[in-house]
Amino acid sequence: MLWQFKLESDQALKVCVNALAIWTSWQFFYGKMGKDGRILIPKVILGLLRVDKPSLTGYVIEVSIESA
Repeated sequence: MLWQFKLESDQALKVCVNALAIWTSWQFFYGKMGKDGRILIPKVILGLLRVDKPSLTGYVIEVSIESA
C-alpha cells in the first residue's frame, strides 16, 4: 500500500498550486521531481507565481500533483 502512488524522478508532473489569500484560483504548470524528492519549479514559472509579491514566505500554499 505504501508504494501505491510512487512517482519516478524522470516523470513529467502537472503541478497545481493555490496560495491562500493571494490568488483567487489554482495556478497550473508542468514540472518534474528532483532525485531528492523535491518538486523543481522552473524559474520562469516561479516569477509568474510571485506576481506583486517579492517572496511567498509565510503564505499557506495548497499543492496538488498528478502525472502529466
